[in-house]
Amino acid sequence: MGQGPQVLGDARADAPRRPSPEAAARTPRVGEVVRGAVGFAFRPTRRNRLHWASWALALGVELALAAVLRDGQVYGWEKWLTRRFQEVPGRGVVFDVSSTLTNTLSVSFAALFAGIVAVVLLLGHRGAAALLLLTFPLHVLALFPKALVDRPRPSPAFGDIYGVGGGQSFPSGHSEYAVTFYGFLAYLIVLRLRRRWQRAVVLAAWVLLVLATGFGRVALGRHWPLDVLASYLIGLGLLSGMVWLHTAFRYAKRGGGP
Repeated sequence: MGQGPQVLGDARADAPRRPSPEAAARTPRVGEVVRGAVGFAFRPTRRNRLHWASWALALGVELALAAVLRDGQVYGWEKWLTRRFQEVPGRGVVFDVSSTLTNTLSVSFAALFAGIVAVVLLLGHRGAAALLLLTFPLHVLALFPKALVDRPRPSPAFGDIYGVGGGQSFPSGHSEYAVTFYGFLAYLIVLRLRRRWQRAVVLAAWVLLVLATGFGRVALGRHWPLDVLASYLIGLGLLSGMVWLHTAFRYAKRGGGP
């Protein structure tokens, strides 16, 4: 009888223990997160189907336009709209601001880009920071039609149109990046906001930047309207893919399984 407490203690020691709150809340391992994210990302849910359809649409339009514009075709409505844009006062200011914010080869943008990624990392969002870094190689890949399409840029050769001349007008890299990079950044900010008006302000600022970038590229003779419109669609397809990845990894990190 004197050994009862000891035997009971030994039995308790051998019994399976319930995980402590700390263990239950542990950070999932990398392999678990990846498996959970892959399982979530490839489920045939309605949201995932919409993501997949957006990629197919963006790529299909880009390939179709690359084929149509391969001989350098510039349409009459593009020339007319370009002339109208180039008559708008203050177009130079719009161009300077939007170009600075989207010129991926400039020192000023590199500093801004590094600062944004650093802030996201300091806030503990390593996955989001990695996806922001991913926007640059995706941006380079999205511009593959420039190697295939010899479309001339706006120039006085088209009649009372200001432009820089040269080739490789299709698509507009600045316009695509305004949608992709700043769109994903806006998405990350919106996730942290609770009030609708705050979210509306962030999204409105992003849309304004996107429109200003496209306007500036046309108004200062860097691209034709069709270059910009196609780049918007390409950017939306890339943005959809980034949101898709981010959503899948958020789900997996919260303990979801495949």
